[in-house]
Formats: sequence, C-alpha cells, structure tokens
Amino acid sequence: MTPEDQEVKPKAQRGNKKPLKGNPEPRIHTPYLKGQSRADELIELCEKIGRELMPWQKHVLKDMLSIDKNGSFRRKTIGLLIARQNGKTFLAQSMILGHLFLWGSKNVIGMSSNRNMALDVFRDVAGIIEGNDFLKEQVAKIRFANGTEIIQLKNGARYEIVAATRDGSRGKHADFLYVDELREVNEEAWTAVRPLTRATQGVTMVTSNAGDNFSTVLNDLRARALSYPSPTLGWYEYSAPDFCKIDDRNAWAMANPALGHTITEETLEEAVATNSVEATKTEMLCQWVDALNSPWPLGVIEDTSDSDLTLPVGATTVFAFDVSPSRRSGALVIGQLLEDGRVGMGIAQLWTSEVGIDDLKMAAEINDWAIKYRPRAILYDKYATENIAEKLKNSGQVLEDCSGQKFYTACQQLLDMFVNQRLIHSGQKELVAHLNNCAAKTNDAGWRIIRRKSAGDVTGAIGLAMLAHAFSRPQNTPKIFVS
Repeated sequence: MTPEDQEVKPKAQRGNKKPLKGNPEPRIHTPYLKGQSRADELIELCEKIGRELMPWQKHVLKDMLSIDKNGSFRRKTIGLLIARQNGKTFLAQSMILGHLFLWGSKNVIGMSSNRNMALDVFRDVAGIIEGNDFLKEQVAKIRFANGTEIIQLKNGARYEIVAATRDGSRGKHADFLYVDELREVNEEAWTAVRPLTRATQGVTMVTSNAGDNFSTVLNDLRARALSYPSPTLGWYEYSAPDFCKIDDRNAWAMANPALGHTITEETLEEAVATNSVEATKTEMLCQWVDALNSPWPLGVIEDTSDSDLTLPVGATTVFAFDVSPSRRSGALVIGQLLEDGRVGMGIAQLWTSEVGIDDLKMAAEINDWAIKYRPRAILYDKYATENIAEKLKNSGQVLEDCSGQKFYTACQQLLDMFVNQRLIHSGQKELVAHLNNCAAKTNDAGWRIIRRKSAGDVTGAIGLAMLAHAFSRPQNTPKIFVS
C-alpha cells in the first residue's frame, strides 16, 4: 500500500486556515547520533514492496538505524512513544522486514502484553510477504498454527511471537525483539524478556502511547532516557506539552505526526468530543495521567480547593480513618458542615511505617483528636481497620462501619459532591496526592476506589468517601427547648 492509497485528504478548512500538518520531529528525543545509518536501505526496501513511509517515520529511522564503523547498530534499545493511529505498527512491521530480509538477523521475536496484539502484527507481516514475490521467494515456510506461529526464511532466519510472561520467552534469544504497548507490560515479563538480546548484542524496539502511574516499566525506561541517555538508548516521543488544553491544535500536531497524511483534524476533533479526558490525553496527546481509570473529572479537585479553609473546634464534625492493605500507611480525615451548606474536608493526621502501623498508637491518637473535636461519629471499614475501631469503641467513641455496599455508595456520593462543588478542601498536597492516586473499579454494584490497583496511598481519599456518605444524609441540628 502506498501513501497515496493511505492518504486522507482533509476537508476544506474553516475560513482561510492553513491545513494542520503533524510535526515530523519528535518533541522529546535523545541526542541524535552522527555518522552512518541504514535508514536508506529500509526506505528503499519499503518503496520496492509498496510501503512508502511517512516523513516522520523516515526522520526517526535515520537515528534508530545508526551504525558504527563495523556496520553494527549503535542503538540497542529503541523507544517510540506516539499517539494512536499514527503508524507506529507500520514502522515496527517495516523494522521486522528489514531485520529479516536486509540485515541478516537470524531470530526476530514479537511480544505484546496481549498475545492477540502480537499475533496481529505477525499476520500483517505474513500478509505483506505473501503478497510480494520478491519477499515470498526467500521464504521457506509460514505457519499459523495456534501457539507455534513462525515465518522461516530459506537462509534460516525466523520470526515468531512469545507471550509477555515470565516463562513465555524462556530458552530463546533474539537479534531483534519488538515489544508493543510497553505501558501494559509488567515488570516480571520485562525482566524475563530483556536477556533475549544480550547474548546476540541485538536490538530491542518498544512502542507505546503514554501510560499512567501504573506503567512502571515504561515510566522507568523513559526516565532513564531523559535523565541519563546512553548512546545505546534511542528515545523518540511525539507528545503534547504538559498542561496544554486538549483542544490545542498545535499540541495535536506535536503528538500526531501522521496528521495530514493518514489522519485528519476532523478525526481528532471527534476524539476530543467523544472520549474521556484521560483517554484523550494518553491516546491522542500521548500525555501521562495519574490513572487511566481515575474517577475524578478533569479540574474538579482544583475547582473545590480553597487555601483559606479552616476546620475549627465546635462545628458539626465527623471523622473517618483508613489503613492501607500493606499496613504501612494510614490517615485520619475530618469533615465539617460549613455555614454555607458545603462540607469542609481535610487530612488531620497521617501515619507511616516501614513495617506496619501500631494499631494501639493510631487508636490513641485518633481518640485524642476526638476528645478535641467531639465528632458525631467516626467512620471506618470493618475489613481493614476493625482492630483499631474496637479500641476506639472501648474509649467511648461512636463508630460506624462504611464497608461493602455502603462504600460503593460513599464513592459515588463523594464524586457527586466534587462535581456539584458541595465540598471544599484546603488543597493539602497530601490530600491531592491521595486523590490523584485513585483508581476505580466498576461492577453491578456501582464503582469504588480500589486500593490495590491505585498508584499510591489512597487512605485519605477513602476517608473522604466515608465522610461524603455521612454528610449526604440529613443533618439533624439539636433543638434546645427552654421552659
């Protein structure tokens, strides 16, 4: 397929605006290497078989395929971050063909977090080969049998796929390894697959769009590329600047180098209008978010912040506390009914421990806060903090369980209070961090903050949800009768 076959002609632009074109140069990249490159060889092969590359693909290939005086590739690890539908898979397929048919790589391996995705790339490469006589005549066999897929050339070179698991690549080695959607690959799989190219001094190419705080493998590799770039590591990131507006067209061009070639402004406009903010940021702008499944709409945390907020003694007060599954962190949060009808919330105290929180100490300190504020109730999760709750009950405090279905309701009530600005917080950095760490789990019961899938400590956020539950009920003001 030629670019003419792929190319999408943009509709007439509004007014006299010039059609927007994607930027062929990555916004973020490691220092380019000087010297010779094998990019022209691959570009020529692609043209020969009807796969002409886009300008951005030709641009990055020049550096990706830099060689030393012996003809060996200088980039041993190649990272490409780019928004979806911009041709990263097309480029990866071309690299696979180059290693098989141009550069004498004997073992080419494809991998993805989802085996079906790796299989899709394999089938596409097989289809390209079978549709071209020049390539096909060099092939000994192509096998599609489930679990044993392989393309083998007459010279002994082979291309196969493996699972992204600890055992999926055991006993194998590679001259070229392609890993797709690195943001979804876990540390165990990455640790297992990294040795594949060491024995051969081969090349590893990874592609992805941006991830979140859970994308630890991708995040670590990106951090190394940006902080301590080795000549053996090439990083090419097409992304929009941080904190840009999602409808910023110049930002679109930075993250979408195929804009004006295979995708149009209208396509991106539709994506902005119909996708969630998190999906738009990661998949269209190639920007990082705290959590891909964050429950909080963009801007609600900032919109409900007031640095002047105080929570004085004497107001209608409710407490909530929580402890992390690891028992290494805990939080006490305070909620108060304000004169304007809103609820003020904040973290009163945090506990941390390298081993495990002392339940007795935490209970005693919560009790000290309770003696000071006289809360109407202290909410907790019986499955996470029953031991602490029992100690507080023995001290005469009023405890209320907020676990199970109640917590699903509580999370929705917290979201409603955020969206409708019925709560206010002081913008405590710890509280904001806990909220940004949240991941959501949805089922038939509704949704809830899920502790073990969140990006960090969420004990404060869980406490806020409990407070939202308490303050979403009618608040009875005691009446005093004087005879």
